[in-house]
Amino acid sequence: MINRNKLALLGLFILTVPAMLLTTARGSDHADTPEIAANPGQDISDVFMFPSPSNAQNVVLVMNVHPLITGGAVNSTFLDPNVLYQFKIDNNGDGVEDRVIQVKASGSTAGQTISVAGPVKPSAIGTVSNSETPYGTTGTFGNAFSPTSGMNVFVGVREDPFFFDLEQFFTIFPDRATPVNGVTVSNPDVPQAASWRSAAQAVDFLSAGHYNVISIVVELPRSKLVG
Repeated sequence: MINRNKLALLGLFILTVPAMLLTTARGSDHADTPEIAANPGQDISDVFMFPSPSNAQNVVLVMNVHPLITGGAVNSTFLDPNVLYQFKIDNNGDGVEDRVIQVKASGSTAGQTISVAGPVKPSAIGTVSNSETPYGTTGTFGNAFSPTSGMNVFVGVREDPFFFDLEQFFTIFPDRATPVNGVTVSNPDVPQAASWRSAAQAVDFLSAGHYNVISIVVELPRSKLVG
């Protein structure tokens, strides 16, 4: 699985940032339950945070959602307009968000409008969320834009960066194969392998199958996330 510097997830569409000191985490999620498979716009596959490669004073937040988009669906898949996507930032490690960045879509076809709010102090915390006042400048799905000075945003379909040898996973953990992920095994109680294949032999299922995700990317000054 991908090993990336990221922050602990508090909950659905939530990211915590303890004073910009990052820890290492591993994991990913792709249609792991029937409920989430039926609502892919609510499915977070990965969350990333890293220094901007072009500006040392900036940080980049990425939330990948709606995994397993096939090549044929690239031009017809958009954000779920019924979902409020949020990065919630905890600056003091108390598990309570101090800042929030929200991304919301309007419409569900080509030309979908993207609005952004924050980072601001949230008007509600924890499992309760309110829509904060968005910036007046909006963008469109698939196109980068700047909702406010110093912030750049992109929301669109991109190749899934998660490397996963799915075939070998199911030989190690055959009980995880279900009709939801499109895989069945003859005997789910008997592992057929005990370890991962070497890097030279491993097969990236997502790349081989040409699967994509919707990436929500926000770049902004680090200073905007603290204080």
